[in-house]
Amino acid sequence: MPPLPDLVVGAFLALLGVLVSQLVAMIQARLEREHKRDVLLRTKYEELGAHFLESMKLPHTLMTAESTEDILALTHQASGNHAHLLAMIYFPRLRESTGKYIESYSQLCLAAAELHNPDDKRPLGMQVFDKPSYISARNAHIAARDFLQEQIERYADTYAKS
Repeated sequence: MPPLPDLVVGAFLALLGVLVSQLVAMIQARLEREHKRDVLLRTKYEELGAHFLESMKLPHTLMTAESTEDILALTHQASGNHAHLLAMIYFPRLRESTGKYIESYSQLCLAAAELHNPDDKRPLGMQVFDKPSYISARNAHIAARDFLQEQIERYADTYAKS
């Protein structure tokens, strides 16, 4: 029969081996979860950026509208709303700037719609381009757009890790 200290040392080493293997497995699982989270955030950040870029086309399209129906159809900003939804779920630092961006587009549409003359057959942009209320709404929208773009660039390293 082996001496008692050898049994204790052997048992201790066996327990230590089990502990180390469990610890390594836990660390690997945690690293895998963090990696999956980083991949998800990067994917969602790219999606947010794509929606933002798509939404940037709306003001130009609005200016080419020729009827009240065209204007009303362009008030629904699906791409901007998708970007805001992604910010609400995944990117808390962008919530305020995406919210201001979609609100500024709504104000732009409202200002343009109020100035629209259905009897004037020119595109909306030609009807409103020199009106102070439109210019003010346009400038506010451009400022909100530029600020959101700056925020997306600023937080890219945080949310879209490689």
